[in-house]
Amino acid sequence: MIKNRFRQIHLDFHTSPFIPGVGEDFNPQEFVTTLKNAQVNAINITAKGHHGYSYYPTKVGIVHPSLKRDLLGEMIDVLRRENIMCLIYYSLSWDEYAAEQHADWLQIDINGKIIGRPPLGTKGWRFLCLNSPYFDYVKAQMTEIMEMYEVNGFWFDGVSQHPDGCLCSYCRKSMKEMGFDISNYQDRLKHNLMVERKTMKRLTELIHQKKPGALVIYNDRSRLDNRKEKSVRPELPHCSRIDLESLPSAYYGYLHFPMHVRYFQTLGKEIVGMTGRFHKHWGDFGGLKNQSALDFECNRILSLGAKVCIGDQMHPRGHLDRITYELIGNTFRQIKNKESWCKNSKLDADIGVLLCTQSDGTDRGPKRGLDSDEGATRMLMELHQQFHLIDSSADLSLYKVIIAPDDVPLDKQLTSKLKNYLKQGGSLLLTNESALDKQSKRFLLSEIGVKYLGKSEYNVDYVRFKSELNEKELATDYDYVLYEGGSKIKAKKGTKIYAIATHPYFNRSSIKFCSHEQTPPEKQTKEPVIVKKDRVIYISAPLFRSYRHGGYRAYKLVISSCLKKLLPEALIYSNLPSTAELTILKQKERRIIHILHYIPQRRAEIDIVEDVIPLYNIELKVYSDKKVKRVYLAPQEQEVKFNQKGSYVFININKVEGHQMIVLE
Repeated sequence: MIKNRFRQIHLDFHTSPFIPGVGEDFNPQEFVTTLKNAQVNAINITAKGHHGYSYYPTKVGIVHPSLKRDLLGEMIDVLRRENIMCLIYYSLSWDEYAAEQHADWLQIDINGKIIGRPPLGTKGWRFLCLNSPYFDYVKAQMTEIMEMYEVNGFWFDGVSQHPDGCLCSYCRKSMKEMGFDISNYQDRLKHNLMVERKTMKRLTELIHQKKPGALVIYNDRSRLDNRKEKSVRPELPHCSRIDLESLPSAYYGYLHFPMHVRYFQTLGKEIVGMTGRFHKHWGDFGGLKNQSALDFECNRILSLGAKVCIGDQMHPRGHLDRITYELIGNTFRQIKNKESWCKNSKLDADIGVLLCTQSDGTDRGPKRGLDSDEGATRMLMELHQQFHLIDSSADLSLYKVIIAPDDVPLDKQLTSKLKNYLKQGGSLLLTNESALDKQSKRFLLSEIGVKYLGKSEYNVDYVRFKSELNEKELATDYDYVLYEGGSKIKAKKGTKIYAIATHPYFNRSSIKFCSHEQTPPEKQTKEPVIVKKDRVIYISAPLFRSYRHGGYRAYKLVISSCLKKLLPEALIYSNLPSTAELTILKQKERRIIHILHYIPQRRAEIDIVEDVIPLYNIELKVYSDKKVKRVYLAPQEQEVKFNQKGSYVFININKVEGHQMIVLE
């Protein structure tokens, strides 16, 4: 298998047929020199883009009408000479030329409309159905490319059937043959997923028959799902690695990558994190990301155990922008100096967060429970906890605490796994309707120590904390608002109560309302909101989802207090502010602590990172069950004094500016 590299470029090249002189300025030596000066050691180069035109003398596809040279071949030759790994980019689900020539290849929705850009639309792309003869066209072109060139692998963009299910003539026919009901939404989704996975399997087998060991990467397969059959797990045999496209300035935001990578880290595949040099989105010509933003995004990718890829788009005439690659080079020089402490490293964690998210089997459709997982990710990152997101197939024994946020469903297998996990000494934190059987209206884990009485009758409620919660910043004589209604419960014998409900006078309505927002609290009750039994804590309110929506700090303090009770020996403690990010990577006999401090701000329609705010006098307390011989800063290799007492190593760092690695050997 070809080895993945740390400093990659994804070079988009989606060029309209109306643009003349495509590739006429391409100079192979200038091209490769620009890449080398920017410390690039791997690149994805385009064979066919979204417009459907190829950039080599294809006999299967259509050469771009103004291209007069073998642009792809010249790139491959010069990149191979200079030992820069290149993967062949191929636009799979989007091909405007094929869409125009073969209307029967287009994906069709349940209303008989074309999926994607309408006839008078100016943005977006039409979707080709992977179940149509279009796939034979793709297969023939893959074969042609492999016969013409020596390649390291392929990078396929878009294995995407419509989230509601394609109903083109080919899909209707195959659904009928399989006994599916085309009017049934779930049948359409099941067929969708079968088509996508069949496409991946056939392409990977084709490539490996001709090029054993070649890398095969599929974009748009990075969905979260707590169910094995709908998750990406069945697709992993077809993937050489997992590329997580995540441009924070686009619709992804700065939470997308750290959340997704914490799940994909558990699946045993190498991960490449992909951001972009663009100020906004792909194809943002003239839009250049701030240097501190690109540094943050790429160093963050390293800190989460992945390799780095920066997206760019080549000018139609075939030259790379000097200013763009000065920007990229500034970042990649940092990455190059840090690589030796990041190779073969894995994100460490003592907390496993069970995914609440359930997808419809597609990457583009609705995601049930996603806001709960996002709230958990944001909250735990701000608390500097070390965690993975896990699905129902995960090995629970790897974690000291399992968190089930808000509405994690349990089947028989997961229920049994959690019961056994608790018997083996694990701890569990659940909120709201996690582990609740919706039909019988009872919790599937008796270990929770409460009886479910139904949903709270109040849309907005209040909670009063008891001193047993042991959180100094949470007053015991104040009613904290619960912005979303939760569950009503009764504590069983032997269950400790840490917080009780205070109800409002009434639910707000068009007839009964008070002031501008929620009705104020009336009086305390004895109804429990937070309870603990043995090593299980249950909270009746959906605090994770509520934190994602409102960011109320009190909810974060509650979770922090609960984790202190369930996790008395965490992997790391610090005096860092919540704006800092803290992770630990394991690498053979080393543990590498990453501290990042860049602060995205919502200054426009997107989050902006412009300045680097240094941190001073950082105190770290790091768990270690082995004798630590040396602590130093990387890549500076500057020695750091430390003191090891029992299971913890105490370290003081004078200053962190942007990103700092601290190595324990």
